[in-house]
Amino acid sequence: MRHIAFFLFLLGATSTFGQDAFADGNQKYVEEHYKTAIKSYESLIDSVTRSSEVFYNLGNAYYKTEQIGKAIWAYESALKIDPKNEDAKFNLEFANLQTADKIEQPKPALTEWLKRLLFGPQINLWAFISVGCSFALSLMILLFFMTKSRRQLNISLMGGMTFALLLIFSTIAAYFHKSSILQHSEGIIISEVVNVRLSPLEKANVTFELHEGAKVNLQDENEEWLQIEVGGNSGWVLKEEVWEI
Repeated sequence: MRHIAFFLFLLGATSTFGQDAFADGNQKYVEEHYKTAIKSYESLIDSVTRSSEVFYNLGNAYYKTEQIGKAIWAYESALKIDPKNEDAKFNLEFANLQTADKIEQPKPALTEWLKRLLFGPQINLWAFISVGCSFALSLMILLFFMTKSRRQLNISLMGGMTFALLLIFSTIAAYFHKSSILQHSEGIIISEVVNVRLSPLEKANVTFELHEGAKVNLQDENEEWLQIEVGGNSGWVLKEEVWEI
């Protein structure tokens, strides 16, 4: 129980820190201190409070500092967590109008529909639901073994079956949501102009150019280079020139 209490305390402390950093970022944004707001939002990216809203606000702050590529990356990251974030979608479309490379990358309608149905604004939403279902299932099991009333037995049995099914579903949903976010198959060009080379060498021939904000598919990598594909063309760029979504 001490371990559980300590974990809950740590989770609560982290959550409080996240709320403070998010509020601080929002305040700095309102005061037009955009670079300071960016630092506050960036501190939340790898925390348990990471959410679609954090990336959306971060994108707005990037946009205000004229970092179009990073703004597009943040909006794309917000939509990866929560495809229903209409504000992020609108701002992404607006930012894409200001890019030099107009690249169409349609996504399968079924995949997008499933994401919009199952994924929410919080990266850990389904994980929290799973924890809640686990507690509820434990209570139903406890009630089943402690009660002698037939009515309460039936309630505990039906409740247990319901929460067990919800637990299975939420666990699967949490797994796929987390996997889709951790899987980096796309990226955004953040440098003003990028030379795409035939091989991962500085002296390799340049096959084509891409500009800030272009969205690319990631194919392979080594220590310093990423192999990208866009519009049927592929090549290598430095890792520092691309942010993975």
